Amino acid sequence: MNVYFHTFGCKANQYDTERVRQAFDARGATVVDDPALADLAVINSCTVTNESEVKLRRLVRHVAKSGHAQTIVMGCAAALDTGAIAALRSVRAVVANAEPATVLRAAGIDDVGAQHATPRRPMARQRPLLKIQDGCDEHCTFCATTLARGNNRSRPVDELIEEAQALAEQHAEIVLTGVHIGAWGLGVGDSGSLSLGPAPRP
Repeated sequence: MNVYFHTFGCKANQYDTERVRQAFDARGATVVDDPALADLAVINSCTVTNESEVKLRRLVRHVAKSGHAQTIVMGCAAALDTGAIAALRSVRAVVANAEPATVLRAAGIDDVGAQHATPRRPMARQRPLLKIQDGCDEHCTFCATTLARGNNRSRPVDELIEEAQALAEQHAEIVLTGVHIGAWGLGVGDSGSLSLGPAPRP
């Protein structure tokens, strides 16, 4: 299977796309740079601005016109989709997150072990990304990130160290990323998160 990937938005999205890409690669997929050569296009979406969603729809239509690929849209705009994205031509599935196992299932591929996938090999960039948390608890009225990504969830220290050590074997620098990295460690009571105690009082 030939798979085309495209990412809109932030470094957290870039990290998520890399996890999904490696999950497909582990199952024998070939990554291509031209959607016209793809059997499947995986697009990681952004909902921060209206412009990003306009670009998303434009790309989905381009994929549909350029070849025979079906499209899976994942990420933030996908999480908030009310049916407009799903109705676009060639869209096979709209995935409300970027978990590799979920995206593989949407593509009709075995997802065993994919939920634990983390980027181990060098990314196609000089400084690889390491996502330390996801989500946000701020609930700002102008921001849809909390609706799209949920509350803050911090990754455990041992998991981050293991991934950082693997990345450090190939890179001198690592860029920490997340939705609200200053909130790392404050995901009290969330599954798979690490709690360092209660959040400070404002």
